[in-house]
Amino acid sequence: MTDTTNLALPCIEGSQAQKHVTHNDALRILDTLVQLAVLDRDLTVPPPTDGQRWIVKAGAAGAWTGRDNAIAAWQDGAWQFNTPRLGWLAFVTDEGTLAVWNGTSWGDFFSTITMLQNLALLGIGTTADNTNPLNAKLNNALFAAKTAGEGGSGDLRYKLSKESAANILSFLFQDNYSGRAEIGLTGDDDFHLKVSPDGSTFYESMVADRASGKLKFPAGIADVHTGALVSTFLPVPVVPELWRIDAARPATPRTYTISAVSGSTLTLTTGDIAQIFTTGMQNVSMVRIWNTSKTPAQPAWVKWNTSASQLDVLDATSIAAWSAEETVQFGDPNPTASNVLSMVAVDLSNYMYNNFGAVFRQKGVLLSTYVSGAGGDVVCDFSGTGAAGSATGGNSLSTGARNQANFTIVTPTLSPISNSNLLYIREQLGTGTAMGTVYARLMGFYV
Repeated sequence: MTDTTNLALPCIEGSQAQKHVTHNDALRILDTLVQLAVLDRDLTVPPPTDGQRWIVKAGAAGAWTGRDNAIAAWQDGAWQFNTPRLGWLAFVTDEGTLAVWNGTSWGDFFSTITMLQNLALLGIGTTADNTNPLNAKLNNALFAAKTAGEGGSGDLRYKLSKESAANILSFLFQDNYSGRAEIGLTGDDDFHLKVSPDGSTFYESMVADRASGKLKFPAGIADVHTGALVSTFLPVPVVPELWRIDAARPATPRTYTISAVSGSTLTLTTGDIAQIFTTGMQNVSMVRIWNTSKTPAQPAWVKWNTSASQLDVLDATSIAAWSAEETVQFGDPNPTASNVLSMVAVDLSNYMYNNFGAVFRQKGVLLSTYVSGAGGDVVCDFSGTGAAGSATGGNSLSTGARNQANFTIVTPTLSPISNSNLLYIREQLGTGTAMGTVYARLMGFYV
């Protein structure tokens, strides 16, 4: 009789006698092959167990002689053998794996899988979900480069991509699922390093600028022993004169009378602008003046000198209520706060922006000063707070001849008009009759 089915089941012929024999043989084959599970595939002659199945190992002997790789089943006290067909799968019970017949041998089914496409979820050691469609729970993970001998390059590069600069591409490190550190492109295309004590508030420690490669440390750099922030000296690319007054003048504070106010332009009754602001200070310093005719005194910031009697202020609204005949004082009213001296407040944000492209909080400044008097000793002091006892500086020789000094001024006071810190300046007469030439050069910032 000819087998005509894929499983080699015997078929019943129309005129066949004892049809039940053929039918029962077919059922036995089905019972053997459907939902196929074998006890073992490493035996050559196992003990017969009724209803159980094996894959015959190559080199079989005894009753299995010549049946290598066949499915052997002990049925009704006799061996039944079935020759595997291409693609048959069998669950190997003692190994807990699937074996597949490739036409010549039984191989491990999972080793034949070389491609998985368009998986919606993948969980390794845990359950994936819509929030985490790829979810792995394990203790070690290894990614190794495909070597040149295996047809690869020997390199290994991870590629991660986000939709746009405004999106986030990062690695978030967690402690019991609460964030503690994050690195990556977080909201722009610069590389950021952030840390958090609680998973809610994050502090930015480092930023690598994508355009220049320069590193920025928003939180500062701390000393490894004390934890105190370490200052870094930032030399200036162009040494400017942040203070240059050449005109003969009295000590600070100095007072002047307003002639007119128009927009951001303040006109004095005298041509004494050179005692307040000079051309060399433009784009470097802004100095604060006060209208002491107002109660309380009102401040304005000078950013330019437009003529011998005119000043241009930063904000026109700051002088909108000022009028002719009122008094302008060059030097903060004494006191503006407890123990504050009558010193001129200076803001250096213009210089920062024009030379560094950013305005920043500086911890201090390094100055080089030259002081001369007209007929005797004069002094120019500098401070970071304007408080009594905080000033230090340089003086001319006793004859008034020019004298030079270098020193550092700590600047902790935040400017009210920028994200930089203020520097305070005071000019004093000694035995001389007038201030001579005084100027201070900015050599660098401590940041």
